[in-house]
Amino acid sequence: MIYTLKNDHLTVEVNSLGAELTSVISESGYEYIWQGAEWNKHAPVLFPLCGALLDGKYIFKGREYPMGKHGFAREAEFSLVESTDTSLTLKLESSEETLAIYPFEFTLTASFSLEENRLSAVFSVENNGKQIMPYMFGWHPAFTLWGKREIGSFYVDFGQKRSLTRHTLQNGPFVNPFYESYPLKAGMYYLNEEEIYANDTMIFKDVPRTVRLAGGYQKRSVTLSYSDNLPYLCIWKYPSSEARYVCLEPWSDIPSDGETPENFLSRAMSRISPLEKVDYEYNVIFE
Repeated sequence: MIYTLKNDHLTVEVNSLGAELTSVISESGYEYIWQGAEWNKHAPVLFPLCGALLDGKYIFKGREYPMGKHGFAREAEFSLVESTDTSLTLKLESSEETLAIYPFEFTLTASFSLEENRLSAVFSVENNGKQIMPYMFGWHPAFTLWGKREIGSFYVDFGQKRSLTRHTLQNGPFVNPFYESYPLKAGMYYLNEEEIYANDTMIFKDVPRTVRLAGGYQKRSVTLSYSDNLPYLCIWKYPSSEARYVCLEPWSDIPSDGETPENFLSRAMSRISPLEKVDYEYNVIFE
């Protein structure tokens, strides 16, 4: 089901399937969220996995479990908690189906609220079980690139930073554990399709918690802020110049090296104690 939030500045749509933000339209009629055919997603919620697992499986306490890329929340139906003209809360709870591939009792809550030209989102991960729960969390919003200027005229503004710490990929979609320094031009990363395609995803670590997408020789912009427990920012787009969007994706954790067996007892990832909850907060200003 599609839920609508609306005020004098923005009209926002969220799909209960995956608690996915599917549309943000300005009062002038401009659509900020990608709607094209090249990539049929808009802003998937990534849980309990960001990226892929080696051989599509992991081990926990001696048992093997399958899990696809980015986990299962993005394909799951969330139930309604509450809804108003400018706010919405949805939730996903563990079930027999999820326990078969992820043996943990959880509640994942997605809350959206609209105030003027700002959309706020809080995703809460709650451990309802009796054992420590390993997981990853991320958000994968795709922002439309306005106008018809070349994609290289758009940039992500990192403020005062003059370089970023970057992970490259190896063994396909997996991450080289070693960092490298990546230089910026006056604090800006200009979108480079060849570079993004060659690397699949640009993964930066410990970036400022507010970044701004701008350029295209227009005054339009999108400013994304996110909480401190999301130390990674991924920049990705579908490998086609016809796909005029860019994904800015804050993640809690990243994939492994593609060589080490995926053991959820020992691999590096977020963990939450029984009966505790962790919030991931985002704010997006559309101008």
